[in-house]
Amino acid sequence: MLVNQTAHVGRQAELHCRVHSIGNRTVSWIRGRDLRILTVGRYTYTTDLRYEALHQNGTNQWTLRIRSVQPRDHGTYECQVSTKPVKTFTTYLRVLEPRGKILGAPDLYVQKGSMINLTCVLQDLPEPPLYVRWYHSNKLFSNRNISYSSSRGGVSMIVEKGPTTVSHLLITAANVGDNGIYTCVANNLNATSVTLHVLNAGEHPAAMQTNKAPPLPHGPSLLLAIAAARILWHGWLHNT
Repeated sequence: MLVNQTAHVGRQAELHCRVHSIGNRTVSWIRGRDLRILTVGRYTYTTDLRYEALHQNGTNQWTLRIRSVQPRDHGTYECQVSTKPVKTFTTYLRVLEPRGKILGAPDLYVQKGSMINLTCVLQDLPEPPLYVRWYHSNKLFSNRNISYSSSRGGVSMIVEKGPTTVSHLLITAANVGDNGIYTCVANNLNATSVTLHVLNAGEHPAAMQTNKAPPLPHGPSLLLAIAAARILWHGWLHNT
């Protein structure tokens, strides 16, 4: 019997094994990738102090606790009961590491005057982020917090929070001042960036990904742009 379980990097995982009519037999936890004995009964047989055996008298549940889960902890763990023959119950631990990506990274090209639509996808989060922020850097300034009420105008952000969180940064009427590095930052994830290139008419670099949407400051067209971005990131999720 195989049980699947997930845990996030840095969090705690508890693997459970129920054993009935144990008598004087012992329960051990074995790590599948190297067949190392981690615990026997309530005793821990590894120098990795993140592992701990838990059992409460009078119950049939034996638990392997792993503190501060790391990517290397993924794989199978066997709960073995010292019967003859040995009974084994296997748990597969999948370790999720939060990750983020801006669609189109590392370089995104748009035509001057078009709408800039930057989509930041944050996956495998332990919980939705408290915030998602965007920063802009170019030759004149570094990591400037993007203002949605500046004189530049036409800048907005929409965030859809969940285990997969998506942030759309929308900037109408792209101009050369919008060139530079855009960074998406969530409170529970490392930053991810994209370099935006605003091209004048007639410029067509080989790697160009053209955003042909016209300058649309509000209304139904804005909703269409967001819907298009959702289609793009759903396709990206399917292919990752």
